[in-house]
Amino acid sequence: MSRRALVLAVLTGAALLMTAPVSGAAQAAGISSADVVAARSAAAGFQDVLVRFFAQAPGAQAPVSVRIAPDAYPVYELSPDFVAGKPGAVPGGFAYFAVPAVASDGRTATLWSVRDADGAWQIGNIASGDVESAYARKVPPGALLLHEPQVDAWYAVGDGRVTPLSGTAGAVTVADYQRTVSARYADKLPGSVYARDGEAGGYDATAQVMPRGDGGAAPSSHDPGWVPLLILVGVLAVSGAGYVLHLRRNPA
Repeated sequence: MSRRALVLAVLTGAALLMTAPVSGAAQAAGISSADVVAARSAAAGFQDVLVRFFAQAPGAQAPVSVRIAPDAYPVYELSPDFVAGKPGAVPGGFAYFAVPAVASDGRTATLWSVRDADGAWQIGNIASGDVESAYARKVPPGALLLHEPQVDAWYAVGDGRVTPLSGTAGAVTVADYQRTVSARYADKLPGSVYARDGEAGGYDATAQVMPRGDGGAAPSSHDPGWVPLLILVGVLAVSGAGYVLHLRRNPA
């Protein structure tokens, strides 16, 4: 392998890391290709954690191996400002990237990659199943995947319309959807009597995401701060090893 080829390999690998595809709608909502890469990288160090997660799940009978998918699906959750009808409010705010994982026995789980207080990406939850990826594959190009957690409903939002991703209901305009969720939750928003009384099913805007399944928060002792460098380090290591081999075979 020539020195030029090695340099090209390193540069190409770095370029691929920074150009992972992300929809135009996601970019408009402040999600970049670099965020996709960082969200995926945060999941890369959780192989052992996932093995323990599957081993402790009900019905587990044998040790498993786990494959973390190379996908990171942006998930948006219903916005309190949209429910309240504030001018310019969009239906959902970004909540997390869903990174699917599959065990060798066929069971699935989803890592939720979220931003911490400093803006770094880390795993905030592990949930059973692959709901997000299943629905994300139904979302048309350019649309967003929206979750309405209070009723666990999923929608595609794009071109001024909100389309349910399950059931037989048809698409509605964003304005019609706003009237629907306003009727459901306007009296249950933060600060309402309903919320202050702690009634079950109230609108919880204090949590970034609403947990589902038997998932739980990822172990706080796991430090993912170094993980976003894993892929780049791998590219450099492989290329560097090739260059050393080249020098040994072709001494100056």
